[in-house]
Amino acid sequence: MCCAAAKIKLPHLREPPEPLKILLSGYTAESKHFLSNIRKYNSCFQMTSFRAEVITKHFMSTFKVKGQIYHKVVSLLPLPNGQHNFLQMYFIGYDKDELDARYGISTGIKRCIVSELQELLHEKNHLVRLFKTAIDMMPSDTHKIVIHADRTPAGEHVLRFNAPTVDEVAIIIVGDQFQPIDIVLHRRNEQLKKVAETHRCYDALQYPILLWDGADGYNFRVKMVNPVKRRNKQEMQRSELLFIPFNGSRKRR
Repeated sequence: MCCAAAKIKLPHLREPPEPLKILLSGYTAESKHFLSNIRKYNSCFQMTSFRAEVITKHFMSTFKVKGQIYHKVVSLLPLPNGQHNFLQMYFIGYDKDELDARYGISTGIKRCIVSELQELLHEKNHLVRLFKTAIDMMPSDTHKIVIHADRTPAGEHVLRFNAPTVDEVAIIIVGDQFQPIDIVLHRRNEQLKKVAETHRCYDALQYPILLWDGADGYNFRVKMVNPVKRRNKQEMQRSELLFIPFNGSRKRR
């Protein structure tokens, strides 16, 4: 169901850089520790909260979810004297203070690994870099940052719009000039914004360890293919390898 019967053609994940690459390998003792606690490490860096319609807690830190799962995002900055949460933690200001806050989220994790991942995401995650740039550009708390669900506005022809650069996936606006499933972030407020499950940043905001570069997840712009024709084409390509040209003719190998 999730891949529309093999019609959704998802792009391949990029190979992670160091130190994340060695942490995901499972060869070293530190890597094995990381993989066994990867959910805890992800929770240190996730930009949105995990919510559900009904969550029932059970014994030994387990819980049962009933109904729809969804994610919510806070404003870019907390209110004065407020505590930084989720996305806001990327803008604490001092690397040591940010590291202290992240390290205190979960038990049983290593401070050195949190420090390495923090440096990696600040450097490589284009969503974090975009948010940092946008905060500096926002003239007041009344302005909003909008992350469009699709790069091409709804109802418009794709050929009328050039492929945007990274900074163009978010704009600063005043008013309500956005689509219903866009992510609209305020500079400071106490409201929680629900992220649509069809938004291309839905997975990147919640699973930064998996999508370390902030790459797009599923969205309505993902191309669909015919799984039967694609399979037939692959079979034809394999059969072509059985023949090689020889003296103007084709002979079976």
